[in-house]
Amino acid sequence: MNIQFFIVGVCFLIVGVILMWKYKFFKYKAIDTLFYTELKVFLGALILAGMGLAIIINELKKVIN
Repeated sequence: MNIQFFIVGVCFLIVGVILMWKYKFFKYKAIDTLFYTELKVFLGALILAGMGLAIIINELKKVIN
């Protein structure tokens, strides 16, 4: 297990969740321009959190095997 990758994964997951919590796109109507900007940031945060989760799972699988 590479502890540096694990720490980076945890950081990605935490930052992604915080950004998803902050930028809630669904409180705006679809015709509002803030809807699209908030959606763009939310999707980027979702990808960041997913990447962090994938890194954490990969590093934990190395410990188990």
